Amino acid sequence: MKKIVMVFFNAACMISSLVGILHFFAPYSFKWYSYIPDAPIEIYHSINYINFCFSFLLAGVSLLFLIVQNKLFDGSRELKIFYAFFSLIWFSRIIIQLIWPWPSDLQLWLVVAFSMEFIFTLIPMIYFLINIETKKPLKR
Repeated sequence: MKKIVMVFFNAACMISSLVGILHFFAPYSFKWYSYIPDAPIEIYHSINYINFCFSFLLAGVSLLFLIVQNKLFDGSRELKIFYAFFSLIWFSRIIIQLIWPWPSDLQLWLVVAFSMEFIFTLIPMIYFLINIETKKPLKR
């Protein structure tokens, strides 16, 4: 079971890091600025800053999870909590997509893609919840 969960974990982290890396190029690939041609330069810079931080964090956190996965699967409580937050981020992305639908034909594909990524993160999360070890306090 652990090997299957590790496959889902690695797939989730690799997909997330790929999304983060590809997102660095999204403003230019999809010509985001063409939708706001008369916006002040501060708006363009704000979009760049937000996108850079999002891309860097998503790629970085995903790659860090790949690096520390042995400690995570060995039972690090702190890493499990952090991974739960990582899973929550993908779940919230689905909710946001449903509340504020993307105004194009991409809506269905975005919901499917985010749902698949959430499932990839959820399976290891369930494994971590099932395998919670309770630590007894030390007696002095």
